[in-house]
Amino acid sequence: MYAKELMLLNEDQSKSEVVKLLEEFDQDFHSPKVDELRETFPRYVALYTKFIFQPNIAVRGINPSLFSCRKADDLNEEKEVRRVTSLKGLHNINAYIEYPEPLYHHYLVKDIEKITSKDFIRQNLMGWNDCFIQSPKQGGMNFLESKAKSIDKKNKNSFCIDLINKSKLIANKFEYLTRPKLLIYAGRDAALQARWDDRDSLNKMKKQVKKTIWGGKAIAVKHFSYPCSKRSEEIISALNI
Repeated sequence: MYAKELMLLNEDQSKSEVVKLLEEFDQDFHSPKVDELRETFPRYVALYTKFIFQPNIAVRGINPSLFSCRKADDLNEEKEVRRVTSLKGLHNINAYIEYPEPLYHHYLVKDIEKITSKDFIRQNLMGWNDCFIQSPKQGGMNFLESKAKSIDKKNKNSFCIDLINKSKLIANKFEYLTRPKLLIYAGRDAALQARWDDRDSLNKMKKQVKKTIWGGKAIAVKHFSYPCSKRSEEIISALNI
């Protein structure tokens, strides 16, 4: 479905379409066509929260890091697998709150709780990433794409990059299916996927509140993995415009 078609769906229809997209991605991720990619990147997470139709806030990041610790050296594989598995398909977990170890989760909750509450975050905030495939290192998205291209080049196909691009396409569709009042892009790379020019710096992006075709607003902020004293102010300013 195209964007305009997705926007015609009601809540139940939108939810059903999200389920369909998640099931398709799960099948593609576990396809033998991308076995080599899964050897290095064995996990993915699509939704960080429950499905919310027309949420007050939606946060869109770049791609998942770890869910059980802050540093890869501290990884507990069993705990990580358990948490990632809990976030498969549609679920009722708010990973930002329930899995607080990652810095991204810590600062997101800290900054948005300043202007709302944890209950607001649970009930009115939805989150996902541009790419669902987990690459738990700094610069992880670049590493993921580089590895995918290398595998595809060796095998003379585009299966791995196609999977990454499908994830990005689904991430875009989630916007039109949920239609948030405020859409927050976490970091310049996330913002580049949708609404800003690739020549724009993050500082320039932060000064531009974009309008969405469903009547909401979109802003770019510094990535939530890093502290930012002005991020809460930027979010509340956009909410009040």
